[in-house]
Amino acid sequence: MLSTVLITKNEEHNIKDCVDHLVDWVDEIVVFDSHSTDRTVEILNEYDSAKIKVHTVDWQGFAKTKNLAIDAAKGDWILSVDADEIVTPELKNEILAKIASSSHNGYLVPRLLFFCGKPVRYGGCYPDYQLRLFKKEAGRFEETPVHEFVRLAGRPEKLKNHMLHYSYRRMFDYWARLNKYTELDAEKKYQQGKTFRFYRVLVLPFEAFKRLILRAGILDGFPGIFYHIFSAVSSLVKHAKLWEYCEHNKR
Repeated sequence: MLSTVLITKNEEHNIKDCVDHLVDWVDEIVVFDSHSTDRTVEILNEYDSAKIKVHTVDWQGFAKTKNLAIDAAKGDWILSVDADEIVTPELKNEILAKIASSSHNGYLVPRLLFFCGKPVRYGGCYPDYQLRLFKKEAGRFEETPVHEFVRLAGRPEKLKNHMLHYSYRRMFDYWARLNKYTELDAEKKYQQGKTFRFYRVLVLPFEAFKRLILRAGILDGFPGIFYHIFSAVSSLVKHAKLWEYCEHNKR
């Protein structure tokens, strides 16, 4: 049995595309929604309630909320998908084949990022492997403030077909999330005992050069080029916030 787990909050612009590419072939979809104030839950309730099970919970962080969804799932295989991701027909067929006769506990799924409607294939962004398909008994999300990942018993295998990742449909989406995610990332680094190093700021212009030239990010055209530059700016903001954490805790 294959269970898909999803966590949501205010995903009305993404959730239908995501679920439409899952509902006809997975055995169940377990959604943990953190009090959405838009039409997310209303859209989910339009589907067969025997296939899609919606739970309303207080937000407890990315990893912990995903683990709660895994605990509620009945399948022996888990497919973890975010609301802004789409499983292609090719990936669907590969997943079904793997879980029918598998010798591995988990699989790394490549993702193709779309920025403002355009695929970002260069600059080190693709294939962006993520451990998303795994046996329930063998995998669990590591509970970190941001960039949660699955800790798996055993070595995963890579799948060939990718999922589509529509993380930023507009440039506004990128900047709207920047403050939240850089704050979480800086907090995570500080908790890990990492400290601010000025030389890391000095090399950030090279990071943009590396993405655009050395890793051929310029071939992504516009708005892909914007994305690579924005990513370097995001790194600068993370380091600035880590500096602030370190300075504040000296007092």
